[in-house]
Amino acid sequence: MAAVRVHFTSDARLMSNGLTLDTRRFWYLLVASVFALHNLEEAIAAPRMLELMQTSAPAFLRAFYAGIEVPQLRFSLLIVTALGVITAMIASRRPEAPGSSYTMLVFAALIGLNALAHMALTVVFRAYMPGLLTAILLTLPTSALVLIRGRRESWISSGAFLTVLPAALVVHGPLLAGFLRASIAVARAFPGGAA
Repeated sequence: MAAVRVHFTSDARLMSNGLTLDTRRFWYLLVASVFALHNLEEAIAAPRMLELMQTSAPAFLRAFYAGIEVPQLRFSLLIVTALGVITAMIASRRPEAPGSSYTMLVFAALIGLNALAHMALTVVFRAYMPGLLTAILLTLPTSALVLIRGRRESWISSGAFLTVLPAALVVHGPLLAGFLRASIAVARAFPGGAA
């Protein structure tokens, strides 16, 4: 009986594009993919999301979402998703660059904060908040894995790492709010478009 020899090649040789679990490029593109899937869940359930935000949310959120229509929200989600994916693709071109690493760590923290917001709003509403499923199953675990890996492997300096969460809070708060308002204004500017 002849001996069978099996030789397993390394992932690095199999995946000539450098997209293996041990590369930053993989993690960057995973963050973008999870972000896109999460936003898809929100877009699909946009009518329910707007209903909750316009009727049951805390007053500041009701005021923010007042007058927004489903097509406008979907347009905003499409644009913000495209920007997130483009950002990750640009970062993945030079994954070892400090600017790429910092940007993607902030992005990872951002999706983690968003997941926590979905969980909190589900408790406030006592009902399913669109985006909760992907928040729990995808974005929160991905965020945690990327942040832990980035810290453990020193993707950026310790001092810079301390600014990741504050930067994500700024992006998730005032910058995202401003972006949503601007994209909705653009959607409303085109008759028959996203309005």
